[in-house]
Amino acid sequence: MFDTSFGLKTWIYPGLIWGVIMFLAISFLLPLMEGELIVWEKLYALPIWLIGGLVFQYLQFKRLGKKGRREIGEKTD
Repeated sequence: MFDTSFGLKTWIYPGLIWGVIMFLAISFLLPLMEGELIVWEKLYALPIWLIGGLVFQYLQFKRLGKKGRREIGEKTD
């Protein structure tokens, strides 16, 4: 299903983790620090943060992958 060089551990898992951490920080940690009440209606933002995390990690993976291949002289797309 996934090529090992472009698989789950290279960018998907870190992207999901980044999205969850950002969701928790923005939806729960910041309101707690400001003394606001935490409302569970903010759960709609979780899929948005997860997609954002995946996009962020994918772009970083592609950017760093090209940079690494350039340094060793391989052809980049």
